[in-house]
Amino acid sequence: MPKRLLIRVLLVISFVIPSILSLSVWFSNRGFPTIPLFFKHLEFDYYIDLSLLTIFCISAIWFLLKDKNKGGLCFFLIYVLLSIFDQTRIQPFFFEIAIIIFFYYLFRNNFNHFKIAFFLLMAGTYIWSGLHKVNAVFYEFWFEGLNKRIPFIPVFFRQVFTWSVPFLEALFGIALLFNKTRKIGIFMLAIMHAMVLITLTYAGVGFTVFPLNMINVILLFMLYRGFDWNLFKLKNKRHLKLKIIAFYALVLPSLNLIGCYDHLLAFSYFSGKPSYCNIFFLNKDDRSKLPQEVQSLIREYEGNYYININEWSLIYVNLLCYPQERVYLYLQDYIETFTGDKTTYLQYYKK
Repeated sequence: MPKRLLIRVLLVISFVIPSILSLSVWFSNRGFPTIPLFFKHLEFDYYIDLSLLTIFCISAIWFLLKDKNKGGLCFFLIYVLLSIFDQTRIQPFFFEIAIIIFFYYLFRNNFNHFKIAFFLLMAGTYIWSGLHKVNAVFYEFWFEGLNKRIPFIPVFFRQVFTWSVPFLEALFGIALLFNKTRKIGIFMLAIMHAMVLITLTYAGVGFTVFPLNMINVILLFMLYRGFDWNLFKLKNKRHLKLKIIAFYALVLPSLNLIGCYDHLLAFSYFSGKPSYCNIFFLNKDDRSKLPQEVQSLIREYEGNYYININEWSLIYVNLLCYPQERVYLYLQDYIETFTGDKTTYLQYYKK
């Protein structure tokens, strides 16, 4: 199979698998509300959802079957549109694949530039994914996990490894930017992803992220052979698109550090930085005013009743809720359309 066709096949498959595992995310008629970016309480008819999804699938097939066409652009734009209609669809295993497909279209006539764009995206992903992990919550959870899994290793070494993980991941990302270090960076990232997949398999969770973990490594190995390039070669006017991509992948995520950029879009993965949320009820009798599918999710803690938003999302969409405050406020407002204004409050926690 030609390399370009194989890449397209792998990209489409890696998008389709988590889509099937969380199929209800593409429909409005479900137990977890859609969360549009610009519109309030927007919910489409089932047939409109089905029509959009059909066009989405056709664009994926178009991209898959015919090289150097506009199928990739159509796929990317429809994904962006669907994500505007529901922010729950902004998941790493969706938007990263959609971005790579867009890069494939953007550089359809220059495969070497596509490779550069891909490595810029991967470098930014790992650099920022690592740097975002430099926080107390990540260290606490990671060290606790090591204590459970490898208690026979001396505490000192567990502590050193815990503190080194964020910087190692960031260094592996930096290694992708330079010819002399790219190969070792790819091999180390392959080991890291293998550890992630083994851990998730052992825990029996997170199967939707498997394709993304695998496609990243596969494409890194496929594209680095005969690849002679480093970051400081982006000097010519013909590199303008690549400079924009370098800004997007390497610089723009820094806005997350000042609260001006979404966690997941800034590649803050498994970092412990995003806050998750419960919706608590001020009056326990308000529970009866909710739809039945929501009432079944109400939990009790020390006489207080609440809904765990991630549990709500996982049950009906099989995905975690998009971790941004505006999303939690939207869901609180949705609940209060049944219970009345100022009948609930939000309680945040780290995971």
